Amino acid sequence: MSSKPITGGTVLKLVFYSFVVGFIMYSMEWSPGDIFGWVANTVADIWNWFSGSGLEYVLLGATIVVPLFLFTRWRNRSRSKG
Repeated sequence: MSSKPITGGTVLKLVFYSFVVGFIMYSMEWSPGDIFGWVANTVADIWNWFSGSGLEYVLLGATIVVPLFLFTRWRNRSRSKG
């Protein structure tokens, strides 16, 4: 399996984007914990909204099916390249 090498330009882009995002987060007084907490709370709110309905089982199944689907696609893609 061949992958693109990480060049100096890629590193500079990552540093630049990290600086921009960090500056925005600092100016808005956000921390990574705030963002991860917001995501977790949003998922919990969606789960609570589905609770008590048949759709709860769809979400339960999706926690297994979706990652397996993505892994299989990734594996097949890596096999076809190499």
